[in-house]
Amino acid sequence: MEEKYRVNETQKRIEPTEKKCSYCRKKEMTLIDSCFFQTLFFEQKRANYLVVRKVNFNKVSIGVPRCESCRSIHEGADAKAQKYIFIGAGIMFVFPFLFSFSFDGLKSGIIPAIIVLIAGFAFKNYLSEKIVFKTDILAEKVGAQYSVIVQEFLEEGWQYEQPEA
Repeated sequence: MEEKYRVNETQKRIEPTEKKCSYCRKKEMTLIDSCFFQTLFFEQKRANYLVVRKVNFNKVSIGVPRCESCRSIHEGADAKAQKYIFIGAGIMFVFPFLFSFSFDGLKSGIIPAIIVLIAGFAFKNYLSEKIVFKTDILAEKVGAQYSVIVQEFLEEGWQYEQPEA
């Protein structure tokens, strides 16, 4: 298992030695900074006292190899999702004004615009995954799930969510 990754203690992360992109499976990674770093947690100790609950855990960031084109697609998908959210909020803000022909319509457009913004940012990850899906590569989290290094850590008891007391 040790030949598949190296530990970078200065940046406190695990970097892959494998160069094959985990998202498109065609190209190779050129820069280590283009990796997607998946954070995993391992629960060490849990204490439930009468008044205080406490949990100790380890945290590690594991690099998943990703080529530059996949990285630009993932970052572009996030930017597109944010753009769609703001366009939707802008339409919801201006839409009541178009039919009322007064400034009272602007007041009634604020609440729907805020609702669209909140709902949009709640579904931003879903929207960006749909944009990435159209390009025939895996989404960031999905590609990390199929990574050999991440799978080995998951088999040893590491998990995606941070343990809570």
